[in-house]
Amino acid sequence: MLLVAVTGPAGSGKSSVLVELAAWAASEGLDVDGFAQPAVGDRPSPRRGAPGYDLLHLGSDTRLPFARRDRTARGAIPYSFSREALAAAHGWVRTSMAGNPPHLLLLDEFGRVEAEGGGHMALWAEVEAADPDIVILAVREGVVPQVEARLGRSFDRVVEVGPGRLEESPPLEELRVLVLEQRDWSRVGVYGAGSGGFEWSVGSALHAARVPLRGLALSSAQAAVMVFAGAGLGRRGRVVWVPFISAGIKALSPAGSRVRVMLAITIQGILFGGATRVLGWNPVGLFTGGALVGMWAAAQGLLLQYLLIGSDLLRAYETVVGWVLTRWSVGVPGIAVILGIWTGIWGLVAGTTALLAWKKGALPLRLREALDRGATGIRWEDPAPSWSSALARGSRDVLRPFFWLPVLLILGILLSAGASWERTFWIGARALTVGVVIFSLVRAFDVRGFVQWLRHRGHWGPAVAFERALRR
Repeated sequence: MLLVAVTGPAGSGKSSVLVELAAWAASEGLDVDGFAQPAVGDRPSPRRGAPGYDLLHLGSDTRLPFARRDRTARGAIPYSFSREALAAAHGWVRTSMAGNPPHLLLLDEFGRVEAEGGGHMALWAEVEAADPDIVILAVREGVVPQVEARLGRSFDRVVEVGPGRLEESPPLEELRVLVLEQRDWSRVGVYGAGSGGFEWSVGSALHAARVPLRGLALSSAQAAVMVFAGAGLGRRGRVVWVPFISAGIKALSPAGSRVRVMLAITIQGILFGGATRVLGWNPVGLFTGGALVGMWAAAQGLLLQYLLIGSDLLRAYETVVGWVLTRWSVGVPGIAVILGIWTGIWGLVAGTTALLAWKKGALPLRLREALDRGATGIRWEDPAPSWSSALARGSRDVLRPFFWLPVLLILGILLSAGASWERTFWIGARALTVGVVIFSLVRAFDVRGFVQWLRHRGHWGPAVAFERALRR
């Protein structure tokens, strides 16, 4: 949920901005609901409350008398309120929340009454549970911190309304931009969820069955998903967050290999996003981005082994080359040539897949069904991992066969080439240490904490996308 405050003093035009935003959003085909509190009568001074306020239902244009200035009213709030109108307005919202919540919910006004826990604050628990895409509250100037405390969260954006503010940047235009940006981030979240679910289900099945060239199939599918996702974005550079979210969902996996998958998905997104940013969203940029995705998928296993083993990995390869030459008198190309040919083939396949996706323009039915199924078994309610639990789980990860089989193979080759047992031991110890560190860091990744960090840093878009993905 994107939570926005429109704030300003009395008479600054908050209600008018909300009414105009609702009309614009409806013209854009967005589902809009909520209510505004237009003023009634002439204000005695520009920054003073109006003689009265009505409640205007934005979904039906129904208007009810709500507040009237009352000199006999007790306390600091000089108005008498219609309980019937308040109940009707709250009924409008509750009815809207009971089904599919609207894309845009507007509530006016949160002032001193709400800051003390009364008035429209009674709606918040139901609104929060329904989780509309965007909620915009008109908040009286000076009570924003108190309203945030009552809501239990901070506003993602605060848009100020006032004469000076209108000259710099019209608040209505700023709100329109936010609505359009949220549409982009919502799409990113949906595709991120689908991509993560695809990796969780189809990818896990392929890995478990040891299907040959499964990495090529999954990387090509990843390239196609990014093409389909980016095609509908206003700012296509945001597509880089689709694989980031997919990797974040993989981090919630209760078991199985995470490191290679998360590393592959994350860097694939960076490579694809970088290529399309530099070369443009065109056949050249999309093919290059897809090719880089495939090439990284082909090379990342070797690079990870190099990180674990170090330069002794190259020595092991040279030993195998020498053995082949001696036994069969067959020339074997250098490792750079083999790696270049291998990654080139993968890049060609993934790049071609990206081009075909761009040409098709819409998700194939089977892929759309696979994305819609999402992931099962995600334990979002589990407590955030502690460093001790991450270290324990990371240590268990390095005991799995997928980690030790290639390491033991390399160590065996080095022993046969004349390496000492002591040297071999220390190579194995390095692989174990590096593996524990990497696996523990991955296990320590807290998606919920990351989402909160994004919000605190002002990056509401990626935070909204992550939350949308995790809800799916």
